[in-house]
Amino acid sequence: MKRAIFLIKKVIRGPIQPEQSSETRTQFTTSRAIFFYPVYVPQRDGNRAAKQSSGTAAEMDSIELEKWEPEFLAVSDRLRLPSFDLGSGLLRHFPLRQMQVQRVHKIKNEELEARFGHQAAALGAEGACETLLHGSPAAWKIAAEGFDVGRSESDNLFGRGVYLTPDPATANKYAFGKLQPCPQHSDTHCVRCVRLLVVADCLLGRPFLPSLAASTPLPWPCPPGFDSIVADPATNPAVARFLQSPEVVVFRNEQLMPRYVVEYTISVYSRDEFAKIVGQQMRQMQQIPWSHRPAGVFSSAW
Repeated sequence: MKRAIFLIKKVIRGPIQPEQSSETRTQFTTSRAIFFYPVYVPQRDGNRAAKQSSGTAAEMDSIELEKWEPEFLAVSDRLRLPSFDLGSGLLRHFPLRQMQVQRVHKIKNEELEARFGHQAAALGAEGACETLLHGSPAAWKIAAEGFDVGRSESDNLFGRGVYLTPDPATANKYAFGKLQPCPQHSDTHCVRCVRLLVVADCLLGRPFLPSLAASTPLPWPCPPGFDSIVADPATNPAVARFLQSPEVVVFRNEQLMPRYVVEYTISVYSRDEFAKIVGQQMRQMQQIPWSHRPAGVFSSAW
């Protein structure tokens, strides 16, 4: 009887909400804020799945967050794509409609945390921290052992490094590997297979803003005196010819700390549905004076 009364009170009071961290972080204008809580939240009941890595360089635990928890909701919001708009440039992600979060696993890895903290202290005032996304089928390996610059290809646009982005649709392209289809159905836009990405903290340090006028890929990883490369086509015309969304490249593993592993699926537009949406928006845009039309993919087609 006492247990029944306790459970009733618990339901009436609702879930316990963790306190918001007072930690502040810089954000790209294209990203949504994620609110961070203490690095590790103890397991509260038997239904919360905890995973333990085996045979890895660092001991790693993870906790599967409940869907009502603020952290789960914040991560889900970070992966939500805006409604399609001709002026938004989302045509480049066709036929992707939405990324539907199935599970969010919060990572605890004390060895990686200590290494990351050392690097943050070394960078000092220049240790600006961004929350970024990295799609990869090796997400669990990254959570257990950390990012590995050595696995990067040297012929990437900015050389060998770990590439991250604030744009969820861009991260999605690497969920099965670099522009690879799902292994089970050989479908790049598979709506059945579960995809993986890592939400990570990234220490930018002193970022270099590249100019690709000379050559691509760049012949050096990063100029002396800089800690990362930040390439945003929205603010840097030099990279707009090569990139459609922002990318961040870091060259030291200790600049990165995996915070969450996200399991998700996608939904896509059918061609008929997409054509209908585009047609409707084009007709709407034709009613707008030239001076008020957005500068987008179709801005010169009216």
